[in-house]
Amino acid sequence: MPATPRRIRAGSALAGPLLLLGLLGASGCTGIEPSGAAGAAGTDLVSEVADRLADAGGQSWTATYRLAGGATGRITRSQRPARVAYAFPSGNLIRTPDALTHCVTTGAETVCTATDPHGAPDELPATAGLVTPDTVLALLNAAAIDPDLAVQTRETTIAERTASCLRLGGVDHVPAPDFDVCVTVEGAIAGFTGTVAGTPVEMVLTDYQARAADHDFAMPPGARFVDRRTD
Repeated sequence: MPATPRRIRAGSALAGPLLLLGLLGASGCTGIEPSGAAGAAGTDLVSEVADRLADAGGQSWTATYRLAGGATGRITRSQRPARVAYAFPSGNLIRTPDALTHCVTTGAETVCTATDPHGAPDELPATAGLVTPDTVLALLNAAAIDPDLAVQTRETTIAERTASCLRLGGVDHVPAPDFDVCVTVEGAIAGFTGTVAGTPVEMVLTDYQARAADHDFAMPPGARFVDRRTD
């Protein structure tokens, strides 16, 4: 008889023993041999980590990442008003209540194009090297209702933050069926390694701040602005 899918809860703490690891390496959540979980226990662990990630959507923070090849990326989330900004080597994506602005840097020129924010997802270009919290949350939600899920778990410290890590494989009907993810106790992505919709992604947290700077939601200096909003 198949296991009953478990609904994602909000605001719960990670349960069950996890194996202590060293710092997350450049290749992802690797190191000491991880412990394993399967069936209902595995989906419980995935659900608990997903809860953390979902809860962080209502907080203000700035997370800086080392990307594949040594580049730097940043995710900044702020409240009142609710807004989020992504910075990566090839540009920026900034969501505010007024616009979804995508900035692309080519050579010495940066062009920022604003579109209507309502109903449009935060889709980063394949060149960004980042994965959004919403994308990771969708992957975890899909994994949590997989009755045949097998998951390896471990706990580690990344950028001086305690993080719980999951290694999942063979998740059905998602753009990244095999991936490693680590999430801090604050709910920030601490590490992600996987191929998302055909694009390899490796990101490791290097700094976390429980605040957001206003300048992260501004267009880069000197950028050319194109307004394609209909409102």
